[in-house]
Amino acid sequence: MHKLLQLQLEKSGLSKKQISKMGNLFELIVQAYMGYDKDLSMLDNILDQSSQEFVEVNEVLEEDVAEITSEFTRTQEQLERVVDNVPGVIFETDEEGNFKFLNPSWEKLSGYKVEETLGQHYSKFLQGFNDEAYKEIEKIGCDVSKNFKSIVSILTENGARKWIEINYKTLPNLNKDKPGVIGSLVDVTKLKETELELKQAQEAMKKALLAKDDFLSTMSHEIRTPLNGVIGISNLLLMDEHMDSQKEYLKGLKYSSQHLLALINDILDFNKMEGGKLELEEKDFDFKTLMQSIKRNFKFQANERGVSFKVELDSDIPRVLVGDSNRLSQVLNNLLSNAVKFTHEGEIRLIMENIDEDYETVSVLFQVKDTGIGISKDKQEKIFEKFKQADPSISSNYGGTGLGLAICKKLLKIQNSDLKIKSAPNIGSVFYFVLTFKKSNTYKDNPRQAILLQPLPGNLKGIKILVAEDNKLNRTVIRRFLEKWEVDFDIVDNGAKAVDLFNLKEYDLVLMDLHMPKMNGYEATGKIVELSNAKGVKTPIIALTASAKLDVQFKVESVGMTGFVTKPFDPVKLYNTILEQLRISGRFDKLPAKMEEE
Repeated sequence: MHKLLQLQLEKSGLSKKQISKMGNLFELIVQAYMGYDKDLSMLDNILDQSSQEFVEVNEVLEEDVAEITSEFTRTQEQLERVVDNVPGVIFETDEEGNFKFLNPSWEKLSGYKVEETLGQHYSKFLQGFNDEAYKEIEKIGCDVSKNFKSIVSILTENGARKWIEINYKTLPNLNKDKPGVIGSLVDVTKLKETELELKQAQEAMKKALLAKDDFLSTMSHEIRTPLNGVIGISNLLLMDEHMDSQKEYLKGLKYSSQHLLALINDILDFNKMEGGKLELEEKDFDFKTLMQSIKRNFKFQANERGVSFKVELDSDIPRVLVGDSNRLSQVLNNLLSNAVKFTHEGEIRLIMENIDEDYETVSVLFQVKDTGIGISKDKQEKIFEKFKQADPSISSNYGGTGLGLAICKKLLKIQNSDLKIKSAPNIGSVFYFVLTFKKSNTYKDNPRQAILLQPLPGNLKGIKILVAEDNKLNRTVIRRFLEKWEVDFDIVDNGAKAVDLFNLKEYDLVLMDLHMPKMNGYEATGKIVELSNAKGVKTPIIALTASAKLDVQFKVESVGMTGFVTKPFDPVKLYNTILEQLRISGRFDKLPAKMEEE
């Protein structure tokens, strides 16, 4: 027993005998105390060791915290430097729209100091900003996914007007109904001013184009009106008997006037294409007859220059095709006119070959070959530019505007084709292109319609035509041609008289000028259509006009005119148009043949 324990027990009044009897118990207690001392000693050792480890860990944590704090400070400083030096403005507002943060760029943008702006509502500074936009922000609530972007005009501190691009987004704010906003302001004044200047320039360009279009239309009308008289009288005089020398003068007069008309048409056509106003027709035409007409025209011109002219037509090309025969003729006439102009000896060949065909379409390769002066490789691209020729001497030696090939190139491009060239100086040139036409089904289903493409015997005797034309010289020209064609006709000088006469008499066809006093051709046509319908017939009305504008053609169709002939009119064109309209009217079983072009 532990001496200390025995001493304490004796002091308590217990005898040694009693203590001896309790020895086992106290022995156990002593052992417990000794174990407790041992555990306490071990615990003290553990605490001493843990305390040391804690000190060491604490030292490491203090070092880490110091490092993280330093890094955070550096990052914050870097972020502040970036924000302070961003050229655009970075801002934040509270839920009421008051500025909470602005970087220094705000002062440069608005002229207001950051200190005096913070805590103020945005509308006080962004005076041109639409308040409706901020109302939209208020509706968003806590939807942080929605962004806003707009460009607005504002007034700066000194009253200057600036354009700024605003990008902003709502901030999450779960404890309040209205979230704040964070965003940026970027000065786009120069960009916006450039945009406005471009718009003004575009508007000015549109006005200039309209002015140019009106000018060309007006001038072409004014030039065509007297030119109609010159060409008409030239044709009339050539139909009479004259001395050989007089015929040469008349041919020269006719050639010069037709050349002038061709120049006007080239300029107008090019203007239409530049303005995107040229539209293509899609109608049946006799391909073989068209090529025969071209052959007759250019064979005579080539033979006069001592040059052979041949047309090689592939027999596999269907006779009747669907497309714009007038634009095809325009391209071929331009190419062949150049070939005749630049070929002094040898031959010119127009070759057409069927290179691809299916059930609905046929693709035709057109080639115009000549043995003329040729074009060097380095100048072949230049000739397709408007008002450009291969060499300055070409214009002085051969004439021309330099528009012909540019027009051909554009006409073919509209039809998904392209004009190409192979040429060498003093050897000749080959201009070629491919056009795809639809096959006609009309004449398969109705063989009688095919007969209408062929010449029919007879003349215009007995045909009754009403003519409305205010120009005295034009009336004289039309009168002489109608007399030669043995037409029964009446001529009046304004639309009102035409309506009155049509109401009194029966006519098979009307030739209507558009610009006349008292009542113009549009108004007169509307009234004649009403009278014609009341009579239970449909009388063809052909517009005679010096205007070549596309919208004029649309307008004449809208008021009920069924044909269109441009003045100065080609007598053959007018004659054949009259025949075509008479056939379409269905009044005649037998009509004369189409007039062949010279």
